[in-house]
Amino acid sequence: MLKFGSTHFKGDVDVPLDAEKLPPEVNWIDAIRPTEDEIGFLQDKLGIDIPTLERLSEIETSSRLYTDRGHLFMSMPMIVRGNGGLPKTTPLGFVLGRDFALTIRFEPMKPCDALHEAKAFESGRGASGANALIMVLESIIDFIADELERVNAELDALSQTIFNQGNATSADVIRDNAILKTSLGAISGNGYLAAKTSDTLLGISRILAFVSGEAKSFLPAEESSKIKSLGRDASSLMDYSRAQSERLQFLLDATLGLTNIEQNNIFRLLTVVSVIGIPPTLVASMYGMNFKFMPELDWSYGYAWGLGLIVLSALVPALWFKRRGWW
Repeated sequence: MLKFGSTHFKGDVDVPLDAEKLPPEVNWIDAIRPTEDEIGFLQDKLGIDIPTLERLSEIETSSRLYTDRGHLFMSMPMIVRGNGGLPKTTPLGFVLGRDFALTIRFEPMKPCDALHEAKAFESGRGASGANALIMVLESIIDFIADELERVNAELDALSQTIFNQGNATSADVIRDNAILKTSLGAISGNGYLAAKTSDTLLGISRILAFVSGEAKSFLPAEESSKIKSLGRDASSLMDYSRAQSERLQFLLDATLGLTNIEQNNIFRLLTVVSVIGIPPTLVASMYGMNFKFMPELDWSYGYAWGLGLIVLSALVPALWFKRRGWW
């Protein structure tokens, strides 16, 4: 599917595939899983070779950033939501010319889809390829910022849960294995999301640097300034993402530490119980021996004596452990 946008008229433009040429106001073409006919149309009207999914998926810098016949070809991993809302990355390709910017994608992408609403376009932009590219990258950066803000909010909630700064009691939080398990799942999910956002931000930074260096011949001063501003935004978000990753690692270490403490408490309790059970077992086994002459067997209170000795042998170590605070 092809969608044609104009930053000058603030919205999408209807262009049939049998059109002889693109309208002059069109400066953004969004190719979503393009068919062979659509690829042929773009190659004929734009005079370029459309990169394939395999080409966009390559990770070498020379494959992601290159020029061909005066056009800039770029690609980056874009974060999207897969099945179940799990984050993943998919290739997003760009082709920048003097009068147009082409995006090539194979998955729904919220930043690009939102731009097809007329209200998402900023007024006062010129109908150039650089303006279209800036518009798309701005939308992506805003989307990444929203994702990082959501991660930050979830980390605040996790911190309160893990460190018991909310209304829950210590027994409800630290000693509850179910909550610790849920916290570990939330930490790993947010850590995966933060890693994916870092990949996207790195790709944006490389694209901006590449455009600044290779598009000087047709990049006006105003667009050049906007690209530098976007570069600063991407750099600040990368720093923020790194800080979030460090915070995630800290919360992960804290959660694992609390889990280990809880496990140690369980093992300590089991050890205390087993040690308390050893003296009664010794007494019971001693009076369970089958010797002919055992004086206690003829006592009237021999049975009571044996039971009392068993209770006493269990009570003494239990009190000793209790005094030392082991349970």
